[in-house]
Amino acid sequence: MFTAFLREQVPVLEYVDWKITAVRPGEVETVLPLNPNSTNQHFTHQAALIVLSADYSGGAALASLFLGWPVIGVHPVDSQKSVSMWLLKAEMKYVRPSTGDLTVKASVDSDRHERIQKRFLQGKPVIETITMQFMNGDELIAEGTCTYFARQSTALQTNGINNGKINSLYALKLTSSAEMIAGVRAQENGTLFSDPYAETMAGQHGVAVASRFCQRTPQLGPMVAARTRHLDELMHRFMQSGGRHIVNIGVGWDMRLFRLNPPEGTTFYELDFPSTLDERTVRLEKNNFKIPKGIARVPLPIDLRCMTLPDVLDGVVPKDEPILFVWEGMSMYFEEPDTLRILGEIKSMLTHSDSMLWFDLVDREPVVNPAAFPESIQNFMHGMQILGEPFVFGSDAPQELLEKAGLRCLDVVTSDVYFPETTDPLFSIYQFCTAAGAATETHHVPKAFRRPDLPHKVPTVPRGQVVVDNSQSSASTS
Repeated sequence: MFTAFLREQVPVLEYVDWKITAVRPGEVETVLPLNPNSTNQHFTHQAALIVLSADYSGGAALASLFLGWPVIGVHPVDSQKSVSMWLLKAEMKYVRPSTGDLTVKASVDSDRHERIQKRFLQGKPVIETITMQFMNGDELIAEGTCTYFARQSTALQTNGINNGKINSLYALKLTSSAEMIAGVRAQENGTLFSDPYAETMAGQHGVAVASRFCQRTPQLGPMVAARTRHLDELMHRFMQSGGRHIVNIGVGWDMRLFRLNPPEGTTFYELDFPSTLDERTVRLEKNNFKIPKGIARVPLPIDLRCMTLPDVLDGVVPKDEPILFVWEGMSMYFEEPDTLRILGEIKSMLTHSDSMLWFDLVDREPVVNPAAFPESIQNFMHGMQILGEPFVFGSDAPQELLEKAGLRCLDVVTSDVYFPETTDPLFSIYQFCTAAGAATETHHVPKAFRRPDLPHKVPTVPRGQVVVDNSQSSASTS
């Protein structure tokens, strides 16, 4: 099972037929076969592949001490309970060429097991050096050590926005999510929407991760395309009806500010974790993306787990004017109490009769019991677990959910409306919700709202054309 998980995550391990042959607490034995895919011109093992085998052998040995704790990037993760692990250093001493199947024995000193487990369960970082031997039968081929960092994933997080230096693993997780979704948008560009900025913002890492994930879960691309199109249409209507204030909660690498041709006087309030906002600004400036004339971009750092939207937005966003709140791709990662709290905070800001909220939502039952659903839904949920971003919340009754939060449901559309010929049930469990404040005039419909019967053309930046600042460098295109 452990071998299968690692091969799924690191295809080169399957390519060379590497496998784990024994696991005991703090000890792992693996085999790197001598075969055409693992050899050099002398038909001996490539030194780099020996190091690769060392990395995953040592990592597996350390992980064996964290019983019941899945390792992000290896095991499916179905809760907040997980291990983040990173190789810090590897040192190898090669004795002689490996001319047969290479057995790797990695072990953690048994006297250290209890100390490692205690530190880990207390939420403290574990930095451990693991010794290894590499053998052809009884013949020593190499000796080495690998040093790892391991910690409970939730312990990497910081609470609030003024915590000094953020853990690099946690920052990577945050930006990787933004990069991947931008990579998916780049892949889907020109289908239901146009986003000529997506590939540049995603970068090489985002494009690669998106491609890899979409190979495993091909429905992700169309689902992101559908939600992008649906929100594009609503945002365009909002701006055309006079709305000039757009609050994007969890902005990531969203580029609607640049590609939807907003009218002059429009302000985009960009909320996200501070390190994500900092990286967003770096990428915008690095690529000389020029904010359209007359448009304001207001970055606002927030940590939704311990900060409230009113605290961040009061006095910044004028509540006496129409506001469009956007909460895209996030509700499924918050437990129900937090989801209701966040919706309630948004409701307190929807005081103007033409203000609205857009957010996406998945059905509840596929989240809590995916095994009861068709294979495509099971595979998708499993894919999110493998990615380390499992869905934890959904609702089969979005109207009731909104009413519970004090909001008025205007519309709920499932993503399959954009794919009328699909028979895949996965698209029918993904919903786009539009809501308004529970105003006294419950019959009032915000100006920008119109039930989207189906595809309307949204003016965007022409495909292949990118707005850049040419004052410092030549134009760049995605």
